[in-house]
Amino acid sequence: MKKRLICIVLIGILCVSVLAGCGNDDGRKYDVYYLNIEKTALVTKSVKIESTKVDDVIEELLRYLTTDTESTEYIKPIPADVKVRDCKLDRGELKIEFSPEYNDLKGLKEVLTRSAVAKTMLQVEGVNKVSFYVSGVPLIGDDGNVTVAYTDDSFIDDYGDESGFKESKELTLYYATEDGDNLICEKKIVELDERVPLANAVLDYLRKKPETDGAKVPIPDDTKILYTSVSDGVCYVTLDSTLLTEKPDISSKAIIYSIVNSLCDSADVKSVVIKTGNINDATQKDYLDISGTYVGDKTMVVQTKTYY
Repeated sequence: MKKRLICIVLIGILCVSVLAGCGNDDGRKYDVYYLNIEKTALVTKSVKIESTKVDDVIEELLRYLTTDTESTEYIKPIPADVKVRDCKLDRGELKIEFSPEYNDLKGLKEVLTRSAVAKTMLQVEGVNKVSFYVSGVPLIGDDGNVTVAYTDDSFIDDYGDESGFKESKELTLYYATEDGDNLICEKKIVELDERVPLANAVLDYLRKKPETDGAKVPIPDDTKILYTSVSDGVCYVTLDSTLLTEKPDISSKAIIYSIVNSLCDSADVKSVVIKTGNINDATQKDYLDISGTYVGDKTMVVQTKTYY
């Protein structure tokens, strides 16, 4: 009986030791940012990195960002034909250089690819900002400007995990009046997808029917959002030329400040740079150039409605 009791005690001690060993987790978990299948939003997946050396962690995260997934819901952000030529951490700035094929990425796909890489890498201890290069020169965005380095402050929204993509947020949106010469302000609480850049969400709502009688959408619903980016309090926006050819009943000034005021109030930016793309011979005769840098202007607002 005594021997049996000793045996039971020893087995119990062994089981506790094994369980303790199983609970040991020396690796750190990181969120790797992927693109959804439609290439319109980011999807996060948690991975464990065993290494503690910064260079090794960066290398392993890059491996995830460039390796095909087996998922039917998300894909790697860096395409197979785009090669990472160099990746160097210099005094807190991670400089990533891509092969020339990176320049083939355009619009939202390119912005999301850049965001996925930056968001993933900014989790690494010692990485304070991430900058992008192509063939040795700084990356040029769709707006024709050099892209600035990403920091944690570059992202308006914090992309969540798949269990919580929705968040409630107050938007202040400016629509055109019925005569197309002034603005009507609507304040509302909406459900937003955390993976979609807030600037994109604001512009998307300006294409949806407003709730106020007599208010009109300033942006046609088939206008494509080619590019958005926020840096140092400036929101860069590129829209296709549909914006300028399908709203003859709304003044260009009303279109401009519906966009600018909505972004300044809802996305918390100080100014907006607007550009338009895809101008062709068929639309050139009707083209109104609204490209420029603007700050908010509420002098055109004739009514404000709150819907919450």
